[in-house]
Amino acid sequence: MPGGRLTREALVFKALCILDEAMDQARRGQVQPSLGLRFALAFLYAVGDRRGEWFDRQPYDTFWREATQKQEDLTEGHNVDGYGRVIHMTASMNAMARAAGMPIEAEMMAALRRARSRGPA
Repeated sequence: MPGGRLTREALVFKALCILDEAMDQARRGQVQPSLGLRFALAFLYAVGDRRGEWFDRQPYDTFWREATQKQEDLTEGHNVDGYGRVIHMTASMNAMARAAGMPIEAEMMAALRRARSRGPA
């Protein structure tokens, strides 16, 4: 790879960018299942500290389920605008980020948005 190797932190950050992008898409409806989203979730699970509360797959499974759920499958009168879906996805993403050692705080969220606005690196 030109320019050297990617660090663990850089790869975690890129995976979180993929999840952040999926959350933006989920506000408008179902996120199409993709290899990128699958890889990001699997990678974060693999590198996450799964001791104690992080041992279970719940945040990873919840993120996937909420992202890929069809709009018409959402409960009648609930989650119509994707708000409830995104709340669950946000909580799951925060849990995955903490488990990976990169908790999402205001500075991290701003960095994710900046990175996504620049496009693929």
